[in-house]
Order: sequence, then structure tokens, then C-alpha cells
Amino acid sequence: MTGAHLPTPLAAPADAAPGPPQRLPILRLGVLAAALFAAVVTEVMPVGLLPQLAQTFDVGEDRIGWWVSAYAVVVALSALPLTAALARWPRRRALVALLATYAVSNAVILMAPTYWVGLAGRVVGGVAHAGIFSVAVSAAVSLVPPERAGRAVAMVNVGVAPALALGLPAATAAGATWGWRWPFAAAAVTLVALVAATARVLPATPAPARTARSSPPRAGVLFALRGRGLPLVGLMTVVLTVGHYTAYTYVTPLLLASGVRQDGMGLALLGYGLAGSLGLVLAGAFADRHLVGSLRVATVATAVALVSLGALAHGAPAAIAVLLVWGVAFSAVPTLLNTVALRASSVPDAAPAVVNAAFNVGIAAGAWLGGLALEARGAGATALIGAALVACALPVTAFPAPQQGYGQQAPQYGQAPQYGQYGAAGAQAADAASLENMYNA
Repeated sequence: MTGAHLPTPLAAPADAAPGPPQRLPILRLGVLAAALFAAVVTEVMPVGLLPQLAQTFDVGEDRIGWWVSAYAVVVALSALPLTAALARWPRRRALVALLATYAVSNAVILMAPTYWVGLAGRVVGGVAHAGIFSVAVSAAVSLVPPERAGRAVAMVNVGVAPALALGLPAATAAGATWGWRWPFAAAAVTLVALVAATARVLPATPAPARTARSSPPRAGVLFALRGRGLPLVGLMTVVLTVGHYTAYTYVTPLLLASGVRQDGMGLALLGYGLAGSLGLVLAGAFADRHLVGSLRVATVATAVALVSLGALAHGAPAAIAVLLVWGVAFSAVPTLLNTVALRASSVPDAAPAVVNAAFNVGIAAGAWLGGLALEARGAGATALIGAALVACALPVTAFPAPQQGYGQQAPQYGQAPQYGQYGAAGAQAADAASLENMYNA
């Protein structure tokens, strides 16, 4: 590749009448962001409540760790088939069903009399998580013109950073003060409220599969996976996520080894979450105009931060400064990867499903690899190995991939997007296009 190859927003058909730019539907996107906030808090809550859960169920803390691993495995295995099944459903109905499933998951754990009942509740939550990101992202892009899809995805992903920066610490503090069941009760009540808000606020649009000119409906996801674009994005996502979670899973011992005191760990991680909010803002600002370049910058910055934290940062001020850079850089990655996936696929639902599944593969593999590195070489090795893996994702952006791209037809406000100019079947004919053409300035 030569020169700067940046993404060009996919245009509406030539005969589309020009009009004033539409305002972003802030309330509707806000409900979607709140759904992702609740989803992520549900996912990570056991991490902050691990000692209390282990004591209640009379098991080792590593057994409670299985709740996190089982959740990630269920998501990785279920994301694509569940997305294909939900393609038959309108977005509002699908999101209501997934949020209700989350509420049931938290209620089961809240009332669990045994460890295994609690684990079953986590499996139920994993099924909901397998579909939530694909439904929320596809709902978001259906609410805006194609050229503003990146901004909409960024606004929806705004729910993720506060979940880690505020939701998890709040749940941990509540669990330490009043007992671990209270955070699960609060999560269940919040999710019921979100079910009501979603049913009231989101528009009643047809199912994506019914608006696409493909048959049968679930073929849309299968068509998307037959091309080269989504598998390459999935590969990039796995490599990036394995590298990140090789270090991030063990960020506490990593920061302790770098000089951060235990009593300052909460503030350090809060800073990471707040820095992540800035990363989301930057991703939203650049995703539609400089997509691949932004992804490369975020990847390089993540790798440099990990190298610095593992080998160079000695003393709390330097370590925290590097941690903030890491937070800004990697928090931009999910929005950028989702936008790349949307442009590489003719099926909006399939794009976030692939990214979601790949992320959870990376979470499980990164936690395992980081554990081996920590035991064998110490905390610094988790960051250095993670940096090497993150850097390996850069060459993937140079591989050829099709321009199947969401956005060849501009949806009307509040309507479900189409699957490209020629429908899902036409997506296969686009396999000859390359990533160079897709992002040519």
C-alpha cells in the first residue's frame, strides 16, 4: 500500500435527492448506550464481588472465575447463530427480549441457593450478551444516514466505558457494604426499566431480514461470512483482544510491580475508565472520515503503552500516565473495529456479531495466556507479550478484502437498513474488491 489510504464514506445512490443533514436521534441512541452499559456491568460484576461470592458458595475464588470464563465461551459460541436467528425479528422486539433475558440472568443469580444455579444464571446472561451488541449496533445504524454510521456506533459504545469506570466500582462498593446480592438486584431492576424504555422509545421497524432482498432470511449472515472481509476483521479483532487482555486481565499486579500502591489502585482504574471515554469521543470524531488510519494509530498507541508499562514505567506517576494512554488508545478500538466490519459486510447484523464473538475469544485466550506469562515471568511479561500480539494486528489491515459495505442505500430515518445495492446475494459478487479500494482516499 502506498500513501495514506483512508476510508471514504459510502454514498447514497446517485438519484437520491439531497437534503439537509439529519440530526442524530440522541434519545434513541442513549437508550441503546444504556443497554450496553447494563450488559457490560452484568458481564464484569463477578470480578469485583469475587471474594464475597466465593465465601457464600463455599468455593475457591478460581471457581467463581469460571463464571467469567463460561460467560465468555457462551458468547463466543452463540454470537453468530443467535444473530442469524434474530435477523427474523424487528430490532425493538429483539432488544426487549435480550434485555429481559439479562434481567432473568441477574434474578437467578440473586436468588441462587447453590454455586451451580448461579453458574446457570451466568450462562443465561452469556446468551443475551451474544446478541446484544449486534442488535444494538444494527439498530443504531438503522437510525442514521450511512455517512453517520460511525458516529452512531460511537455514541452507542459510550455505554461501555462508564460501565467499567463507574458501574463496576459502584457494584463492588455496594457488595462490600451491603452484600453481593444487592448489586445483582439493582442490575435486574435496571434492566426491567430498560425493557420498558426500549419498548417506548425505539421505532417499530421491520426485521432486517424482511427488508433485505435475500431469501431465506438467515442467509444474510451466511453470505456475509463467505466473503473475506468479515473473517479478516474477526482475525484482527482476536489478535488485538488477546494482546490487550493478556495484560489487562492482570492489570493489578502489573501496576503494583510498576510502583502503584494497593490503596491507589481504585483511582488508577477509574482514571483508565475515564480515559476510555476520551477514546470513544475520538473514535466517534474520526471513524467516518479516517477509519483505517485511526485504527492503526490506536493499535500502535496500545502496543507502545504496553511496552512502556512492561519495561520502562517505574514509579506510580509514570505507570499511571502510561495507563491513561492505554485507556484512550484501546477504548477507541471497539468502535473502529465495528465500523470496519460494517463497511466490510453487506449485512449490518453480522458485522457486530463477528466482532463480539471475536472479542470474547480474545478475552478467554488472553486471560489464559496472561496467566501463564504471570506465573512464568512475572507481571511485566504480560504487558510485553500483549504488546507483541497487538503489533501483529497491524499487517492484517494490508490484506485484500471485499467492499461489501453497509450504506450503499441510505435508509430513511427509523427504517431498517438494506443489505447493499444488490441484496445479500450481490454481496458475493463484491469479493473481488480489495481493502485498498475500500479505503482509498
